[in-house]
Amino acid sequence: MESTDKTDKKISLDDAVKLAVKLHREGQVDDARTLYRRILEAAPAQPDALHYLGVLQHQTGRGEEAVKLIRDAIKSNPAYREAHNNLGNVLKELGRLDEAKVAYRACLALDPKNADALNNLGTVLREQAHYQEAMSCYRQAIDVSPEHADVWHNIGSILVELERYEEAIDAYRKSISFHASNSASYRWLGYSLYRKGRLQEAVDVFREWLLFDPDNPVARHLLAASTGENIPERASDAFVEETFDKFAGSFDKILKKLEYRAPELLAEAVAALIPQQNGELMVLDAGCGTGWCGPLLRPYARHLVGVDLSRAMLEKAKGCGVYDELIEEELTGYIQTRKGVFNLIVSADTLCYFGALEEVTQASFEALKPGGLLLFSIEKIVDPQPGNTFILRPHGRYSHAENYLRDLLSTCGFDLLSIENQVLRKEAGRPVEGLIVSVRRPLQVRVEFLYPDSDQ
Repeated sequence: MESTDKTDKKISLDDAVKLAVKLHREGQVDDARTLYRRILEAAPAQPDALHYLGVLQHQTGRGEEAVKLIRDAIKSNPAYREAHNNLGNVLKELGRLDEAKVAYRACLALDPKNADALNNLGTVLREQAHYQEAMSCYRQAIDVSPEHADVWHNIGSILVELERYEEAIDAYRKSISFHASNSASYRWLGYSLYRKGRLQEAVDVFREWLLFDPDNPVARHLLAASTGENIPERASDAFVEETFDKFAGSFDKILKKLEYRAPELLAEAVAALIPQQNGELMVLDAGCGTGWCGPLLRPYARHLVGVDLSRAMLEKAKGCGVYDELIEEELTGYIQTRKGVFNLIVSADTLCYFGALEEVTQASFEALKPGGLLLFSIEKIVDPQPGNTFILRPHGRYSHAENYLRDLLSTCGFDLLSIENQVLRKEAGRPVEGLIVSVRRPLQVRVEFLYPDSDQ
């Protein structure tokens, strides 16, 4: 075949594949795709071109095409171990976990000591809560590759889910020792230390993390949360995006385990205020995440909008099939552009990433039509001290004082309908106490009449 470069020289099929892979690795995606396709025009069953084009298509959001291409590569070369492993990776990302397990096991049938395939199979088993089988895979991978940082991190993750924090601490330290810039291991090592009450050690971990990654928004936020120094008025956009983009895949499973109740509690509060689900309202799910509130709000909505900063969470929400619009934007900024639009705004487990609530609540007031409702959940300060407004906890979320909320909502112009004490979920086996708040924008603007003190 002929090359795509300006010399127009003929090159061998093998050389063309090597060039396409080189372009691919260098990030020249369009050129690599073109060359892979030209190779397949000349040799439709060329397994490497099929395989790597499949990987490229997966990397550029074409997952189903990727599956077909990689399966064609395996048909052409059934002993293609790397293709079996990457087929598993694509299927896992598509949420087809049982098929992914079949692919990884096919790889391991050809290469029983493939540490990457053992690690990947363990990860799928962990996502399905088959912890014993997953740990067995990870231990086999460590036997093969004792310095495999990703495997040690994944062992730590299982141990955290099982609340075996001391063992998790050891696993994360090993992961970091083999990969000193492993941000995820630093984060979860700090979390595990916090769970064991070793807060100063967690602070030291976050400071060490910042030595090699000084601008990391998660490390900065968690250091502030752990020390009480340089507390931001809200979590930064970068912190929210990075946290929830990585959390999206396991978000629903983890919250179910934590007996997460905020959406249902808010739905009950909405039903008490709007008995008829007539589908006529403009509704905003503010901080929609993966869409837990969407199905609960849909019966009220003529038009249902979900807003979130995390693209990965929005992709999950899209799968609910209930939203008319899904918007990737910072919440306050979005609401400020929608004055007088909504009849109902609901926010579950979102304002716990805000400390100062003045701007977002005022924007919400202005985004509601007269008579519109705002309902939200918030974590509360259980024993507030005089002057407390909000506290950033070591886990990275904010808690708020009830009196602060009452004063703030009144100042914004809302009519307070109810504030209910509720358990929002569990954390480390303990209840997370919070508030379900319901307020209304008055039908008419309040007018205060000031009378002079004179005897006129």
